[in-house]
Amino acid sequence: MTGIPVTMTCMRDDMTCIADRVRGVVAEKRLDQNAVATILGISRQSVNMRMNARVAFTGVELFRLSVALDVPITRFFPSAERMLSAA
Repeated sequence: MTGIPVTMTCMRDDMTCIADRVRGVVAEKRLDQNAVATILGISRQSVNMRMNARVAFTGVELFRLSVALDVPITRFFPSAERMLSAA
């Protein structure tokens, strides 16, 4: 046991999953971190922290990305099956 509550572990896994999905969509759209930084109005370093799951994306950031990249916001979230299996 690591001493980390299960809820924190699950939250960390979801944060990583969201970061992975954002990276995938960004790559699909052939954008770089500088472009994402411009879309979000934050530094490239802050984007890097989010894309590497060191800092969580906010809901507003995910919404801005979904609009700017013309994808449904649900593309960034774990599937319902994954969420239910983690419960």
